[in-house]
Amino acid sequence: MSTEAASRAARIGRGLGWSLTGNVALRFGNVAVSILMARLIAPDELGVFAVALTIWAILGTLAEFGLGADLVRASDPERRAPTVASLGVLISAILALSMVLAAGPLAAAFRSPESRGVIVVMALGIAVFGFSIVPAARLQREFRQGTLFAVNGAGLLASALVMTTLALRDVGPAALAWGQVANQVVVVLGLHLATRSRPRFGLDREIARASLAFCLPLALANLVSWALLSIDNLIVARVLGPGELGLYLLAFNVSSWPMSAVGQALRVVALPGFAQVADPGERNRALLRSVAPAAAVAALMGLTLATLAGPLVAVLYGERWSGAAAALTGLAVFGALRVLLDLVATFLIAIGATTAVLAVQVLWMAALVPAMYVGLAGFGLAGAGWSHVVVTVAVVIPAYGVCLRRAGVDTGAFLRAGLVPLAVAVPAAAACWWAGARSGPPLLVLVLGCLVALAAYALPLGSWWLRRINDLRRPDAHRPDPVRLTRGSTT
Repeated sequence: MSTEAASRAARIGRGLGWSLTGNVALRFGNVAVSILMARLIAPDELGVFAVALTIWAILGTLAEFGLGADLVRASDPERRAPTVASLGVLISAILALSMVLAAGPLAAAFRSPESRGVIVVMALGIAVFGFSIVPAARLQREFRQGTLFAVNGAGLLASALVMTTLALRDVGPAALAWGQVANQVVVVLGLHLATRSRPRFGLDREIARASLAFCLPLALANLVSWALLSIDNLIVARVLGPGELGLYLLAFNVSSWPMSAVGQALRVVALPGFAQVADPGERNRALLRSVAPAAAVAALMGLTLATLAGPLVAVLYGERWSGAAAALTGLAVFGALRVLLDLVATFLIAIGATTAVLAVQVLWMAALVPAMYVGLAGFGLAGAGWSHVVVTVAVVIPAYGVCLRRAGVDTGAFLRAGLVPLAVAVPAAAACWWAGARSGPPLLVLVLGCLVALAAYALPLGSWWLRRINDLRRPDAHRPDPVRLTRGSTT
């Protein structure tokens, strides 16, 4: 391995370690805050906040516009930074104003008039988001995941303090909205302090045109992606009402633990990691080395959440939220699949295939909407969760397979990389399901199920997973591999 490649591998390894540690720690923090909020507010109040959060998530993704990804993969980031900063702040301001003006109609569309004021408050978070794009991209390019963890941790702490204080004063769902705003403000300030920079604005028309040409398909893809993760909220609200939406939102948040802990940690490291590898064959092999360890961890978290949904919700959130377990079972499987789907999307973005990502997201949306209506009509909240799984397996995975094949990746090797975790996960899931179905105190059942998951899945895969991690951190370019890793090439 060359000195440059070894140095890059070492930086990626350190960044991945910090990213995983930070995301797990932040996920635990978010879970603690959500448990506290579940004890302080009712499901219908969470449903009101869910309406505003759905809109905020979609517009927040559009506010980023892919500008951060453009800086991360650029060869001249500092020259592009003032133009990107100007575009980011302008886009955020327009979206925030639009959110305020459309608050009434949006609340009516969700059949939740109480959410209008909450939507207006959340618009403040969108307004300041544009200031975070450039400093966040700088930290990501340098694999400074420890710093990002500290900044996001400060934002989480500020959010928790604001939400708790206001919830105790019976502010209602607006407490959660002000918490989101506080988090965004603290993160923006922290990013600029961490990079020892202040906002610099400018406008180079050539840079703006090139940046927008890359970002527009990515922004649309991100918009459709978040719409995919939010359209179900709209459908649940219209079909079942705000109370059931609160239960569904809780289930979806829990099902996102694999994505929050593992998927996001991989994304922030994988994007600059893939983008900085010039050789397509080496880059494709790096993707394939990443699949197995990611699949193993995601499968462990997914099978545990799916099979222990009932006792988990009862122990963490209380009996009044027990209805969320019906949706969580299917959503947990979907949450595990999202980790691998996001890894593939990140790879495609790194190689500039943003139009392909957009095409998959549009196809995904077209399939999900009717599937959600059918699932809800036939099976209620449980059907909503499993609708995501059916569409992912039947539509999204084959579509991404076509994209990978066009990028030169051996899709057969990609699928084979996940066979071992899948083979172990099936009997482990059956054992955990048996444990979760036992009668007894929910805490005791939950502990038993977790021990079964460790014994039936984590321990048998332990040495295999460590070998895959070692391959990922120290790839040996000179050792021939009998497995065909890329189309038309071997290592």
